Parts: sequence; structure tokens; C-alpha cells
Amino acid sequence: MHPSNTLLLPTLHRFSERLLRAQIEAHAKELSPDDRGRFLEKQLGAVYDAISEKLAQSYNNAPILTAWEPKTVQESVKCWVLFLSGEANFMLGISDFTLGAMLVELGRPLTFTAVSPATQTEMHGHYNEGVFVNGYRVRRTLAKVRSELCVVLGPERYQAEDLGTFQYVRQSGDELADSMLVLGGRADRAFGEPGDQTLKALITQFMPT
Repeated sequence: MHPSNTLLLPTLHRFSERLLRAQIEAHAKELSPDDRGRFLEKQLGAVYDAISEKLAQSYNNAPILTAWEPKTVQESVKCWVLFLSGEANFMLGISDFTLGAMLVELGRPLTFTAVSPATQTEMHGHYNEGVFVNGYRVRRTLAKVRSELCVVLGPERYQAEDLGTFQYVRQSGDELADSMLVLGGRADRAFGEPGDQTLKALITQFMPT
């Protein structure tokens, strides 16, 4: 059972752009931080509900989760887990986030598809097949020259001495996008790990750093 592009990609594009429009609306209304958070949280919940309804039409026997639930993940033959990489960015009104869905089989991540609406970037990964961005497989470059860039995953802060000799440090908040930089060789190393268990499982399976 493998999700087709005709099922997931149009759905993720449509609803990730809806989240982007919600951020613009919240900014135009000049909402207070608390009101903005409540408004965007409601929009995210509605998007998760809509994607779940779409997936249920083709995968009616697979649970659809919006957070990593270990018991359900381990006991289900197949289940979907929806995620938002860069959720803190989204709640702050920053457009650096990625909306995605991951299919888990017998507790192991099998495939994922994700879209970053601000850049219209499409990401897809499948067990034993690699990771693809906009249709091109991502491979670590063979160049011997280091980029001198490292990325920091998760909220942890590092001191300069912890980061060694790296000249550049990136901590965008979108852990999936940052991990892709390491996978493709544009960043030399990742520090830390996502606080979200879904992203942790995804990165560990498809783009170990």
C-alpha cells in the first residue's frame, strides 16, 4: 500500500497554502499573541481534520494520528501520522514550516510526503528508496570541501564552544528542512534532535545525521 502523488501532493499543497493564508489573515487583523495562537491552532486543527478525511477515503482501516502515539503505532499494521515541521514558526506567524504525512507500518516509518508552502518545495521519502525533493533524489555530495555550516535541530541552545569550528550555524525551526541540508551535503553536521516524536522518527529513518 503506497500513497500516490495524486492523493497526497494536491491535498498537502492545498492545505499548506491554507495555513499560509491563515498566517497572513492573523497578521492583517493585528491579533494579539494569545489571540493569534488560538486562531492559528484552530486553523491547524481544521487542516488536520480535512487531511484525515481525505486519507480515510482510501485508507479506511488505518488509524490517522495527529501526534505520535506509541501504543497505536506499535499495534497497528499501518497508520498515518500527520505532522507540521516548524510548528512554533507557524504559531508565531513565520512562514518557515512544512506540512506532511507519514505512513507507518508495524511501527516502522515506511513513506512520507511533505510540502513547504512558502517555497513550494515537495519532499518525499520511501523506505529503501531514498529521499526526493521536487522529483530529484537527494544524495550527499562527494565534494571534499566542507561547507562550514551546521544545523541545530530542536529548541536546545548551544554555545560557540559546543559547535566546534563551524563558521555558520542555522537553527530555522523547521527541522525537516534543516535535516535535508545535511542529507544533501550542504551542511556538514546536525546538533540536537526534534522535540516532536514524529519528526524524530522520520529523520532517524529517512535522513540520519
